[in-house]
Amino acid sequence: MRIQALTAWHQTLATIMTLGYSDKAITELIKGLERLVNGCSSEVIIYTKGQPPKMTHHRVLASGDPLVQVDGYISGGYLLDPYYRKAIDEQAQGIFALKDVAFPGFKESEYYNIYFDQAGVRDEACFLFQLENKSVASISIARMVTDDDFTREDIQLLESTFPLVKLIIARWLESASKRSQPTIEWLLDNALARFGTSVLTPKERDILELLLRGHSVKLIAQKLSNSLGTIKHHRKNIYTKLDVCSQAELFYLFISALREAPNDSTADPLVNFSGPLSARN
Repeated sequence: MRIQALTAWHQTLATIMTLGYSDKAITELIKGLERLVNGCSSEVIIYTKGQPPKMTHHRVLASGDPLVQVDGYISGGYLLDPYYRKAIDEQAQGIFALKDVAFPGFKESEYYNIYFDQAGVRDEACFLFQLENKSVASISIARMVTDDDFTREDIQLLESTFPLVKLIIARWLESASKRSQPTIEWLLDNALARFGTSVLTPKERDILELLLRGHSVKLIAQKLSNSLGTIKHHRKNIYTKLDVCSQAELFYLFISALREAPNDSTADPLVNFSGPLSARN
């Protein structure tokens, strides 16, 4: 059985490598860990100081209620979780069976009643990772009431995977953080869409954006189905309102205002611009 489990585990690692450090790769990771020690459900939770926990992945038992097992836990149940207390109070890291963290009388507690007894869970093995950004990641693997408790051999087998699993979790979180960061292209497009909205009319704004994108007056007239004279008139008004005299000065004003604008701002970059509108020395 162990050879079969190890073969399946190595196949899991190959799948993770193919998927990269994606959310789907983590789903395959926890399924692979379940198979390795005959677990029947699992979940991944990230604890960040000052924030509610994030349960990013969960495979709840059919007997479990997601509203309780997931929503109830995140809403406050986690504060009574002995694994959470082990990680936060003791800064513990490693793999722990339930008997390693349970406090005296735990099986008579309401927490045990809700998250173990009612859910049909007999035992749990949990990875605890102390991460560089001071947050904690956990991977819990459960066994049903019809199964045996995790043995010392099971825990040792999971311990052998610990360095690799921690690396995968760290790289996944790093990758997720990068994916959530706005790209320079998005920031520029977002700034272009807002630039001048505090002082120009919508028509002037449309023309301004095309000017900043390098379009000639003739091409702008064609794109907007306006006469050349109309576009020149609007350009003159734009230059007057922004206190610039050329397309080069207009572009310089945009770059100067963009430097001072917060990345997460939804306002016109000119609102926070401290220099003269002409942006000339």
